[in-house]
Amino acid sequence: MTKATKVRLRFAKRGDLRLTSHHDVMRCLERMVRRAAIPVAASQGFSPRPKIVFALAMGLGIEGRREIVDFELTEPTDPAELLQRLSAVSPAGFEWLDAEALEPSAPPPRPQWVEYDLPIPEGRRQTAAAAVEALLASPSCDVTRRRPARDRDVVFDMRPFLIDAQLTNEGLFRARLKVTPEGSVRPEELLASLGIRDLLDDGAVLVRTHVELAP
Repeated sequence: MTKATKVRLRFAKRGDLRLTSHHDVMRCLERMVRRAAIPVAASQGFSPRPKIVFALAMGLGIEGRREIVDFELTEPTDPAELLQRLSAVSPAGFEWLDAEALEPSAPPPRPQWVEYDLPIPEGRRQTAAAAVEALLASPSCDVTRRRPARDRDVVFDMRPFLIDAQLTNEGLFRARLKVTPEGSVRPEELLASLGIRDLLDDGAVLVRTHVELAP
């Protein structure tokens, strides 16, 4: 049997690439892997797929600064060489940051929490800061989420998923959200609860700055 090596990579998704869906990012990465001749293992069955596992999907329009993806390889490959080969074939906006070897038995990446940043215009900062303070002091905050496949709305309390939030001295709204096997709150839902969701429609860019994995 072919022995496989696992490698964990971190990458950034910037600029116009943020307007690419997660599905299209996956297809783009598969093309990069082929062009760079990366020996990625494939699943078994009628329709084999490359053994590439993202830690967490990203919503359309969001930039990512340190996203995580795991590769399972069919042959041992130096992580630094793999990083270099991928960087040589990456499109604009796709930036490879680092790579590390994993034990063959290492589990797939499981995120615990994520952090987002959003710039707040100076004229909106005082109101936004007050809304953040009120939300942190509240024991609950209901959010309504539409389920198109089931043609119904789902109401849930998003407050348990909010670990922390603040407005920095530089005018950045920063939030840390818990990720669980059952799901999480979407950053857009959090922004809507604070009355600043409209900033995205006006051109502000939401950035996922960090993904923290379970040990």
